[in-house]
Amino acid sequence: MKILNANESDFFFRLSQSGPVIEPSEIITGRDDSPHVHQQPANPLIRFLARFFDYSIFFTLLHIVSGPISLPGFGRIFPIEFLAWVPIETLLLATWGTTPGKWLLRTEIKRRFSNRLSFRSAFRRSFSVYFRGLGMGIPVINVLCMLNAFYRLRIFQTTTWDKEEGTFVIHQSLVKWRYYLAIAVVLAGMIIYSFWKKSWL
Repeated sequence: MKILNANESDFFFRLSQSGPVIEPSEIITGRDDSPHVHQQPANPLIRFLARFFDYSIFFTLLHIVSGPISLPGFGRIFPIEFLAWVPIETLLLATWGTTPGKWLLRTEIKRRFSNRLSFRSAFRRSFSVYFRGLGMGIPVINVLCMLNAFYRLRIFQTTTWDKEEGTFVIHQSLVKWRYYLAIAVVLAGMIIYSFWKKSWL
């Protein structure tokens, strides 16, 4: 039986005190099997323009198709046109993964383990944006809701509805003409919408 000398004993003692033995299977090789989504920093302005681009197009088409509709009192408090967009946005997100405004501004919505949202997830997200992000379009409440959503997006880089649904909003590089076109359409849409609401009320 071999007797360890002082140096060998000291070496094995320090080795035993250095922590648990790491098995080869526990060594991190740098590979990550979890899916990754490349994201640029959240851009509240781009998301705002994309959404109101959609509203501008949709509300204009709705006005052309429906014409003047009398909604005394009720229409001032509860704008139904915002709610009418929810099922359309749901269909677009579940089939294309984007909307006209998001396509123009090169923005997509995806889930972690799939390219597109299911119809159920798309509906939940669209309704949450309508209810919590826009306050159902009710005057004053809608401004407070949008400010709160803007604050959370800037601070936490995500919104409550994206966090709950496990969705990612992906922004790709954007050329200036797309940005300017979106601004022009939104401004024109707001003007048309204001006259349209006066004809309704």
